[in-house]
Amino acid sequence: MPSAGRLPALSLALALTAALVSPLAHAADRTGSARSALPSFISELTERRYDGRSDDLLTAGLGFAGLRGPMPRAADPDRPTAAELRRQAVWASAGLSAGSGGGLGRLYGPDVDRGRPVPGDGKIAGVEYRAVAGRGARSVSFVVQVPDGFDRARPCVVAAPATGLGGVYSMVGTAGAWGLHHRCAVAYTDKGMGPAFDDPHSGTVMGYDGTTGPRAELHGRTAFDAGLSDAERARFDAEHPYRVAYKMAHSGMNPQATWGRDGLRSIRLALAVLNRDWRAGAPGGGYTPASTTVLATGVSNGGGAAIAAGEDDRGGLVDAVVASEPQLNLAPLNGVRVRQGGRLVPAAGLPLIRYNALASLLQPCAALTEPTAPGYAALDVPAARRRCAALVGDDLRLIPRRDAERAGPDGLPRLAQQALVRAGFQPQSGYLQISHYDPQTPASYAMSLARASVADGLCGYGWARTDSSGSPAPYRTAELAGAFGTSSGRAPAPGVLIDENSPGGPVADARSVGPGGGHDYNLRGEACVYRLAFPRPGAPRAERDWAARLAEGLDATRRDGDLHGKPALIVQGRDDTRVPVNHSSRPYLGLTSRADHGPGSVSYAEITHAHHSDSQAAGFDNRYVPLGYYYQQALDLMWERLQGRGELPPSQVVRTVPRGGEPGHAPELTPANVPPIAADPAAGDRIRVTGGTVRVP
Repeated sequence: MPSAGRLPALSLALALTAALVSPLAHAADRTGSARSALPSFISELTERRYDGRSDDLLTAGLGFAGLRGPMPRAADPDRPTAAELRRQAVWASAGLSAGSGGGLGRLYGPDVDRGRPVPGDGKIAGVEYRAVAGRGARSVSFVVQVPDGFDRARPCVVAAPATGLGGVYSMVGTAGAWGLHHRCAVAYTDKGMGPAFDDPHSGTVMGYDGTTGPRAELHGRTAFDAGLSDAERARFDAEHPYRVAYKMAHSGMNPQATWGRDGLRSIRLALAVLNRDWRAGAPGGGYTPASTTVLATGVSNGGGAAIAAGEDDRGGLVDAVVASEPQLNLAPLNGVRVRQGGRLVPAAGLPLIRYNALASLLQPCAALTEPTAPGYAALDVPAARRRCAALVGDDLRLIPRRDAERAGPDGLPRLAQQALVRAGFQPQSGYLQISHYDPQTPASYAMSLARASVADGLCGYGWARTDSSGSPAPYRTAELAGAFGTSSGRAPAPGVLIDENSPGGPVADARSVGPGGGHDYNLRGEACVYRLAFPRPGAPRAERDWAARLAEGLDATRRDGDLHGKPALIVQGRDDTRVPVNHSSRPYLGLTSRADHGPGSVSYAEITHAHHSDSQAAGFDNRYVPLGYYYQQALDLMWERLQGRGELPPSQVVRTVPRGGEPGHAPELTPANVPPIAADPAAGDRIRVTGGTVRVP
């Protein structure tokens, strides 16, 4: 896909600027040898020193008190500065404004180090490097933070690829805080996914530093362009006014396929800037993979990217991997099986596009089984019942007709929940299905894997801001301008998924109607994505072609379990409904056992009463414990292993105790609710792998 605004390559692929913010800032005029020390893939590099008072690496000048407050506002919301956008992104990464009832900020978090509160306000002085590889839709952003207290005698780098579809700063408050507290340099990357966008209607795009403006003004510094000519852009806006393209879904690059490469590049960049600017006191020979401890770590998509970096590294660049709730598209299991409580799980190892496309079809119906669950109040019950009936129809056949006839209409929700369990979801996941219903996820991943353009409108989907009627409407300037700090990596907030084929005209997907005139949660679009994920014989040629493109893109993202002997520690919540354990950590543990690098190189802790979010909203607070607590513990355990002070714990189930109480009024989380990952777990809690079968208590 063509990308507008590319600059001619520099002789050494380097555009170097320096932001001088104190007398100690680094000079801008580098020597030729210093320039050549940077990796050839870097096309732009800036650096800024933070004094640890007015601004800093960990809290963006807010301190822990500021991170607990409301999101910092820009002086001019229509034209926020790069510094203001960075501050908002760092604030969002910490999450301390959620409160401490669930333990965040008390038992774990950016202000807790090895179980103890961090003294002071948390500000950390140091140098931050921002870099770009590639241009436009192909661009990948990097940030490297080097604290003033960087341990030159025992140097370390923590590589933390972005979580979810988030921006490059999304791991500052978790892995970044942990690394900075351990006096390591921290290397971040956005994995080429976001949150850049292109609004054809206003002509607004996002630059590498998060600032926005007209396409012509940002020429050469655009983080994403939809790849349309001026004529195509005008035609697209006339036919689909106010729609917006965003990088993850519409780049045409399938960024998941290069997650491992991007993680390794972030490490190479970190070593390069350390050797360029931090030579005083460096080990003999400088900062090299042999002299520097490198830990790759991440959460969700970032966890999958950390594992991808470990698998792609065959040269000893990465020393260890820690992943929390990793989103993984696995290679064929070829005999790897998962048993829980002695029973073979009905499905394992499906990629996200498949289990998510299936879940989206079943969830509105299955949600009817849990009327007290968070999110149920927003459920359109008549529309959900129409979805139940559609699941029995000849087009989908997700509920067997014979079972449906025996159960009757009132029994269909129970059958939908059973279908989710047959698809590999945990039996207790029914409570979480409605809060996890999100057709944007399979829609955007289908477009990304198939490398579709925004103009393709795959499965009749688009994204836009909407008015009170649900119709597409133009974005406000401030909404686009603030996207770097407020967007989750999808269309800028408050943009939503659009059903382009709804009778009566395009409308927000949540308001779309079916052929009969009633709201049906856009069965058309979701069924289309499902058919692309699960191709059917005899499908129309266009559908077969898109399904083939999707399958090809999916195959480029698969992980095979070979970490080449690196120690790895994975933690995941048993109740995860976004990334089910049967499709992620459990079968991955089985795949690693086939790699034959000796016992104990990969360990897995499965946490009961934990899921994909640490939300403390009513209904979550009294039932679930935070997985983030165990992620921080996993980092500590791996650090002890890397320092030669301990071994990784055996794979195990950690049995937690929910806080209890009434929804919205749960008592505070205490250490009694979250027992530690055990060095010597009871026999009945151990997860074992024998003959390729993962046996989970």
